[in-house]
Amino acid sequence: MKRLMFILAAVAGLILLAIVYFRSGRSRPQPAGNQLAVAATIYPLYDIARNIAGDAGTVKVIVPPGASPHLFEFSPKQLKELQDVRAVFAIGHGLDNWTTQVTNVIPDVRVIVVDKGIALRTFEDGTTDPHYWLNFDNARRIAENIAAELIQIDPAHADAFRMNAKTYEQQLAEKERELKKVLAPVQGMPILTFHDAWFYFAENFGLKIVGTFEPAAGEEPTPRYLAGLQRKIQAEHVRIVFIEPQLSIGVLRSFAKDNNVAMAELDPLGGVEGRATYLDLMEFDAGSIRRALQRRGP
Repeated sequence: MKRLMFILAAVAGLILLAIVYFRSGRSRPQPAGNQLAVAATIYPLYDIARNIAGDAGTVKVIVPPGASPHLFEFSPKQLKELQDVRAVFAIGHGLDNWTTQVTNVIPDVRVIVVDKGIALRTFEDGTTDPHYWLNFDNARRIAENIAAELIQIDPAHADAFRMNAKTYEQQLAEKERELKKVLAPVQGMPILTFHDAWFYFAENFGLKIVGTFEPAAGEEPTPRYLAGLQRKIQAEHVRIVFIEPQLSIGVLRSFAKDNNVAMAELDPLGGVEGRATYLDLMEFDAGSIRRALQRRGP
């Protein structure tokens, strides 16, 4: 009930912001020098987009580093800061569907889901795994999709966007080759993850995920679910469960201790020191997996 009241209050605030803004009769602010301005919902997408935009555009990130897009809620101030953007690049598939609030307040802004041409993983219930950016093949496709959209929005800078995309895709390919060598010694070793965010990453690098602590993002595991997970740990000789800095792990701590399983960190979002770019983020995660799996003992 409290959550429902909070959501209703937030929606009322957004409606009020829209009414105030559009009744004011002011035109939307334009960035300095009429430079193209766009936004991206999460930090990895923001970093890819800013590499493609280069000096020809400004990119803003919506979900601040350290926050989870699964739990994100707009404030009127955050929406106001997006008044000058022409488009919002989004992941879609339930991860950042709150972008509809942007179009409710700024109707001429396009929300562009960047999944074109990507083979998406579908669950039995018909939903889609949205964590597809954690795979270098998909990151290259995302870069291509963003470049195509920026060219459409700002054709005057088409050559710059194409050149930036080509350069960045080469950087992605180089980092992928490097990290495949990093993870080669631990391919096939069993791991648990906190929630089901790492399928695309595991597919990219030949890793073996035998289970997740949360049945779904934000969903508390039941005793029956945990009993099944415990059997997997014993059968697969799992020694590591990977947590995420954006999510609370209170219940997991005792479960890991009871099952003699160590904890290590994987970060799907980054944006913090040492993970300030998409390339840095993928390197952090690959290194974390290798160090954890090669560690002696549980």
